[in-house]
Amino acid sequence: MNEKRAEALAAALGGEAWQSGGGIWLVTLNVGGKVVAFSGDCICEYQSEEAFDESRASKTIELTVPEDDERWVIVDQDGTVFYANNEFELGWDDEGEARREARGLESRGEGRWQVVRAEEIEETRAYT
Repeated sequence: MNEKRAEALAAALGGEAWQSGGGIWLVTLNVGGKVVAFSGDCICEYQSEEAFDESRASKTIELTVPEDDERWVIVDQDGTVFYANNEFELGWDDEGEARREARGLESRGEGRWQVVRAEEIEETRAYT
């Protein structure tokens, strides 16, 4: 999870976003003395702050959120990127869904649209 996603999730849940090291962002939430931690890969429950500090999760739910190389975005002729979820900058996980959305935009006379892998957008941003 990146910083922007962590901050948005923390705001929605009333938790705290923080970087745990190595560019890894987490959101933690204290619930009845327990700590619930959200990462890009899983949600873990810890019985206490001490258990959290020692990485002793009592429950874990693995998340299957596709990475950017498995997501698709729509780009207009000016290079503006459109996501399935703009707040989290998450593209569509199905290329066909993204193409249907792009065709819908074109059918309304809103210009020409291109569907590309989200990772291509990130690679382009890295060089600008």
